[in-house]
Amino acid sequence: MTRVLPLVGLSLLFATACKKDGAIPSYILFSTPVVVDASGHPVSSKITDLWVYVDDKPVGVWEPQRRIPVIAEGMAEVKLVAGIRRNGLVDDRVQYPFYSTWQQQVSLVKGQVATVDPQVRYFDGLDTWLADFNSGSRFDTVQCTATLVLLPSDSTLVDQGSQYGRISLGPGHDSYLGVSSGDAFTGTGSPVFLEMDYRSDTRVLVGVRYQLMGVQQQVGHVYLKPTKASDGSMPWNKIYIDLSEPWAVSAAVDKRFFLKAALENGATSGTVDVDNIKLVRR
Repeated sequence: MTRVLPLVGLSLLFATACKKDGAIPSYILFSTPVVVDASGHPVSSKITDLWVYVDDKPVGVWEPQRRIPVIAEGMAEVKLVAGIRRNGLVDDRVQYPFYSTWQQQVSLVKGQVATVDPQVRYFDGLDTWLADFNSGSRFDTVQCTATLVLLPSDSTLVDQGSQYGRISLGPGHDSYLGVSSGDAFTGTGSPVFLEMDYRSDTRVLVGVRYQLMGVQQQVGHVYLKPTKASDGSMPWNKIYIDLSEPWAVSAAVDKRFFLKAALENGATSGTVDVDNIKLVRR
């Protein structure tokens, strides 16, 4: 996976090139891509960047809903590779290695905008672990006072299903540590990403646990920022966490990941909602 030039810079670069050549460009406008499962049902996603190709020629890296100028006309083969913000960082935008390339024939007309609505799918044959909370939590509570409980869907999240998980912090239950349950993960190959929908008014730490030479290791990796807004609302956010590096310990066994939350800075209460937690690897 490769880091890319700033999107604004690329946009200006291509627009300037078209102007210098004196050619009248055609335009493509991509709506925000929707990720669908094998049956075509939309699933949770947050695609923020598009690597675009026209007739196999690169046209740059763009955000959705931007007019993309191209020096081409007639029927053209348009492709895009979906990108995400690794670990939620704005300046670390990468092609997501588990989404397949979208492609379609598009009619391009000079001076006009062709609007397309791409649907992206996962590659076949991926190894996934999923906690969608429809039939349980799939987390073991470890050395803490708060627990994760299941609540009925509030229908505010794509592909929410019938339930989601909530961690409630307060007096007498001021911390939570949940470790992924079931069979341990094996191997050290990459990439490994953890997808997660969450909303919160406190930080959440995501990390990995494993046994190394008989000793339990717990390594924090990424803090999730609270999503609570100034108006008091608490919208859902999706994050893609790259676990490739913290899990790349060759002698480690019993590999798992964890979620940790605690009251901070004198707070007397805290809420963390989670859903669609999916670990994906090849």
